[in-house]
Amino acid sequence: MTDTEPLIDNGSVFYFQNLRGRIDMKTGIIDIGSNSVRMAWLEGAPHYGTLPEERLRYSRFAENATATGALEEAAVARTIEAVQSLLAEARENDVDVRRISATSALREATNRGAVKAQMEEALQREITPLAPEAEARYSYEGAIYGLPRQGRSIAVLDIGGGSTELCWGEGAGQAVSVPVGAVRLKESADRIGPLSLALAPLIQQAPKGDNVLLVGVGGTITTMAALFEGMQTYDPRLIHQMTYGTNAIAQINDILKAMPLEKRLELPALTAGRADIITQGLDIAVTVLQGLQTPALTVSTTDLLFGQLLELVAQ
Repeated sequence: MTDTEPLIDNGSVFYFQNLRGRIDMKTGIIDIGSNSVRMAWLEGAPHYGTLPEERLRYSRFAENATATGALEEAAVARTIEAVQSLLAEARENDVDVRRISATSALREATNRGAVKAQMEEALQREITPLAPEAEARYSYEGAIYGLPRQGRSIAVLDIGGGSTELCWGEGAGQAVSVPVGAVRLKESADRIGPLSLALAPLIQQAPKGDNVLLVGVGGTITTMAALFEGMQTYDPRLIHQMTYGTNAIAQINDILKAMPLEKRLELPALTAGRADIITQGLDIAVTVLQGLQTPALTVSTTDLLFGQLLELVAQ
């Protein structure tokens, strides 16, 4: 992959209607994001109510990339180490990691070709950069699996470290991505400018109003839910498909903004890899919620990784 080579679009075909039979091996996937590297796997064939096993490492892959356009060597080294750690854990758990994907940090870097080659050499594994539309659709398919629609249309909001996606269907023109994420907003808020303008491509094109069930995925959203529930230890089963009002989300964001970082770190639900960017992520969430005139947000702990797992299992 050169620095100008087109990205791979893995979001054009889904096979979710063909899921059948049992799976003898644990099917796994690793995704390299702007802030964290995550691994998920399934013990068997997915069914409604399925929640994958997940593991996470923070590497801040996109650190300072907004200012320079390039991924820094130290961040690349941290991320390679994080992936290696997860691959080792996969082997310990008899997980077959069938894909290593990467999102906005790698696909937007000016040195992405060199970094991809370096990482593949170190890992001895292929890395698949996802096009923005593919990322949005994988998140959509992962989030809506088993979700009661209640007669409403569904839109899925995925707030990442380097980008934010909104998807409201599988058709052409029903997924939008903007290069605004929690890490990027923390490092370069002045470059991004007013959030309402930066997020306008999402808000203008998506369906709006009370008849839209807005589902949120990603670390910002799940951390927010863990804070609402006062979790001492993170348990995705306790927050999956929980719903929180727009006003309540804005209020908890204001509370967190008023807390210095050291106080945020005293909250069990906030880790060092998330505490310094949680309010930027929530700023994005609140701006989208208000722009879509949506009174509430439903949390899904199944997201981009689960969407890709569904595809891999069906192949």
